Amino acid sequence: MAVLPIFVLLAGCATSLQSSDYSRDYVSVTDAQGRQVLLPEACLGAPQVEVQLHETTKLAPGCANSFNLLQMVEQREDLQRGRTTGATLAAPVGRAAQYYLQGSEAELQRRRREAQEAMGDTGGLQ
Repeated sequence: MAVLPIFVLLAGCATSLQSSDYSRDYVSVTDAQGRQVLLPEACLGAPQVEVQLHETTKLAPGCANSFNLLQMVEQREDLQRGRTTGATLAAPVGRAAQYYLQGSEAELQRRRREAQEAMGDTGGLQ
């Protein structure tokens, strides 16, 4: 008997989430001024209309997500063809982690020590 309530609770946790079904590609189109612009292919589809108390129009699935990603990338062409990766920049990441772990006092001491060493190397003249 004690198993039945647990089974009912677990059955209520089932979801019907599905994987997204939209294009993640980007296409190059010509705007009114004759310029080539990059647009998410998902945004070229027809918007969805929901009929409820107030009729609302929603963007096609995936359009907003793909458009926001387009605004965030450094080079828009990377969304169509990625770049080869180079060597990692371990030193800046290591300094940032050290600064985070040791706090600002250690960073101030390091800067003072570097300034004193620089003044010692140049005889106090800069």
